Amino acid sequence: MTTAITLNDLIETHLNEIAQDAWEKHRVMRRVHGDGRVLQLGAAAVWELWTCHADHGYGLCGEPLLTPAQASTLTGLWNDDLPVPDPKIPAVEIEQLDSALDGFLIDDLYHFSDVTAEIQKVNG
Repeated sequence: MTTAITLNDLIETHLNEIAQDAWEKHRVMRRVHGDGRVLQLGAAAVWELWTCHADHGYGLCGEPLLTPAQASTLTGLWNDDLPVPDPKIPAVEIEQLDSALDGFLIDDLYHFSDVTAEIQKVNG
């Protein structure tokens, strides 16, 4: 008897491997979509997809982490390369599924506090 493996099975397996790797290397936890917090700045809002559980020197972080697309949505600044050019807490580099390109790409995750600081910097 053979077992059929679908593309969805392969993608789900790889997403789980990415989440495990993010936890082991960076203490970053993936949130199930809709299970995280709603993060709002001004009129824009996004779902929390990742949470930081690392100790940056002042105890466990617990901050939401944002993808570049989420950071751009909240800031209104569509700079695809660096939505947060000088983060106070270093961005976490992970592999993510990019549905626009139908594949996995290396991307950064930014702490929510760095995104809000970027908005304050731009707004003066």
